[in-house]
Amino acid sequence: MRITQNKMVFNNYTLALIAASSFCLFDAAQAAEPQQSYSRAPMAAYNALMDDALLGNSYEKPVWNLHDTLHLPAWLVIGLENRTRYESLSDTFKANQASPAPKVGGGDQQIALQTNLWLQAKLGKFCFATEFMDARALSSDSGVANTPNPPNNTMVDTLDFTQIYASWADQNALFSGLGVEVKAGRQTMDFGSRRLVARPIYRNTVNNFTGLRIRILDYGRWQLNAFGTMPVLRFPNYVKTPVNGDPNLVAANANLLVNGAQQWDQEDTHTWFSGGILEGYDVIKNINADFALYSLNESDSNNNATRNRNYLTPNIRFYSKPAKGSFDFVAEGMGQFGTVQYNTSVNNQQQNHQAWSNHLEAGYSFDLPMSPRFLVEYDWASGSKDSKSYKAGATDGRFDPLYGASDLDFGSSGIYSAFQRSNINSPGARFNFSPRKDITVSLQQRAIWLASASDCWGGSSCSSATAPSLIGNTKGMGGDYVGDQIGASSRYNFNSSLNFEAGWFHLFKGQFAKTAVSTATVTTSPGGDTNYFYMTSQVRF
Repeated sequence: MRITQNKMVFNNYTLALIAASSFCLFDAAQAAEPQQSYSRAPMAAYNALMDDALLGNSYEKPVWNLHDTLHLPAWLVIGLENRTRYESLSDTFKANQASPAPKVGGGDQQIALQTNLWLQAKLGKFCFATEFMDARALSSDSGVANTPNPPNNTMVDTLDFTQIYASWADQNALFSGLGVEVKAGRQTMDFGSRRLVARPIYRNTVNNFTGLRIRILDYGRWQLNAFGTMPVLRFPNYVKTPVNGDPNLVAANANLLVNGAQQWDQEDTHTWFSGGILEGYDVIKNINADFALYSLNESDSNNNATRNRNYLTPNIRFYSKPAKGSFDFVAEGMGQFGTVQYNTSVNNQQQNHQAWSNHLEAGYSFDLPMSPRFLVEYDWASGSKDSKSYKAGATDGRFDPLYGASDLDFGSSGIYSAFQRSNINSPGARFNFSPRKDITVSLQQRAIWLASASDCWGGSSCSSATAPSLIGNTKGMGGDYVGDQIGASSRYNFNSSLNFEAGWFHLFKGQFAKTAVSTATVTTSPGGDTNYFYMTSQVRF
């Protein structure tokens, strides 16, 4: 499906489908939910019909569903979902973009499509399931090499198997009272707070892994997940720099993404991601806790150059769940230890890696009409103290969020992706309420500083794959204040098959965002404050 053939059709479809939601703005992820008989399925093509083999499905069956329409047997489940999202972004985050992107101001837009087919056959204690997803971005700028927000494989992954696995589950294994599930194959994973291992909700593509996962559940008391997997690489991959000095290879790879070319994803057979998480419920009164340890061992392969990350990441969290008329809290700490290699023209050496992150949150849910909830939160993740030194024995301190979800704390991603859990120092506040049972609204504010002014910032330029030469500010001369982000968002549930959401985020640029520079850039004007707006429709069958 090429943009040149379908842009007008999809634009018209998108505007017609989501115009009804233009009055509301969304982020209900942490809203105090009104009383209802089911959980709201995430606003994504998320296979809402997928059973939890030990606890059952917490989502209401879509009112319009293929299973009943086709009169399928109980052991066979089929689901079809589509999410269509229009995104608009004005002005980029930094004053300067890495060469060859020459422009700072101006805007960008895209229509992010996510279509998902779910098939599941349950035969006694055995289950065979597959999820086939098509994720693409229409109306993106075609001049990929010249734009600040080129399409990449966080936006595009066309026609591929997101999951395909076999599992065995027993809700009372060996009459022990314990539930046990074993799952083998390609799968997505959500663990704990989802800050380190998650299936992203807002992002157009997902994280998936191939391997073995074992789950043991003591109902209402504790749960253990252990896994050993290979991450799945999404293809085609956008190459940011010319290969062998050939700039045409960059454009060719980028155009594959723009035009929605299909290329099968592959397991990264040279990378091993493993670990476990133990979750305890009501450990002290209504306080829950989880303890996790994740191991990432990465090396280069023919189709995937890496930074050879070798990390151990321990994680501990204590929290209580929101309830009307009471306080709740989250206190989470993450450490990271190991080595990482910087592949630069300066050297190619392995450096020690020590990094830290935390999330603190305190909220109160009022026992009032509209279920208002107010919370304050604070996120900190370390950055490198001197990321341009490359000296032998130097220690890298930039926290790596592994396979976590950034929109959970820092707002919408997509072509916005201003922040992630890396080199950030950010207090914030939110106010959530539900004016009606079918509408939730969230207002939020965040002030953003860098944990280290000499390191990089932002989702696209400060990722785990970014070499330290691409830093945001030379020697911290522009200070460490990035700016102030405000946002308003809401969700409207027409029924269990049709939902809408829309949102707006505004970044008041601070001194750092106005003066940030990268290597191989030219000085340009900083542009105005950033505005990001989106409208989304979600339909399930």
